Amino acid sequence: MNEQARDSFEERSHALFQGSVDSLDFALRSRLTQARSAALDAAAAASRRPWFLRKFSWTPAAGVTAAAVLGAALWFGPLGHPNVTAADAPSLEDLEIVASSDEGSGDTMDMLQNDIAFYDWANNAANPGPAA
Repeated sequence: MNEQARDSFEERSHALFQGSVDSLDFALRSRLTQARSAALDAAAAASRRPWFLRKFSWTPAAGVTAAAVLGAALWFGPLGHPNVTAADAPSLEDLEIVASSDEGSGDTMDMLQNDIAFYDWANNAANPGPAA
């Protein structure tokens, strides 16, 4: 919008606003003035309260605290499984052995079934409790 059009728009808007204000009756003008005064008084009273008693002054601190608690929970480990370590999780090498499908090595499941006694011994060594 060019400068001349903006000036004429502002002048026309100002004239329409003044016309609408001048057409208000005295009782309505008085009520609007009283409402404005009450709003300004309430804002002044709110700004006189100490910062720690204002309505939303603790919101940023609460957000930072929540983020710190979440970060600590994620850093120190899962909440439901405190004894789980990285050694307990299956490694990618194990998954690669099971998932490999070399043409020359035959079927992967056949390879695993060839030494069932070894896998039974390894399972019993890792889990010394009673068999399920």
